Amino acid sequence: MRTTLAILFMFIVFISMNNSTFAQSAQGNVFVVTNFERAFPDDGSTSEMDSLAVLILNKTFGKDNEYVVSSKIMRHWWGNDNRDFIQVIEVKSWDDVVKANQRSGELFEKAWPNKADRDAINKAYGKYFTGKHSDEIYSQVVAP
Repeated sequence: MRTTLAILFMFIVFISMNNSTFAQSAQGNVFVVTNFERAFPDDGSTSEMDSLAVLILNKTFGKDNEYVVSSKIMRHWWGNDNRDFIQVIEVKSWDDVVKANQRSGELFEKAWPNKADRDAINKAYGKYFTGKHSDEIYSQVVAP
């Protein structure tokens, strides 16, 4: 009987809560961080990889993507594992994460309207990565 009452109490408490109980307080901007694992192809170079990365980033998450506050790419510079290649996209809100990503797809097709050209740039850039990556989304901490 005690267990039943405890379960009933917990159920009532849970039902009485609304979604705002679990919502996070408003913070600053949102950062989408993707950490790609680099490959080192024999037919590649760091300068080619960097040039392609900057070109694609600027065309998809650059000034023409109205949902993006800022964007940058970083590659591993010092330490024991030089395979990290990180892309950071800053947007104003959680909703803008999805909107910025959708807009980047539109801008990618606008930059390379021909499917053969899109395939070619994807192949040229893709050879620099293993396919392994991680995605994280962070919110900026703003003091009240």
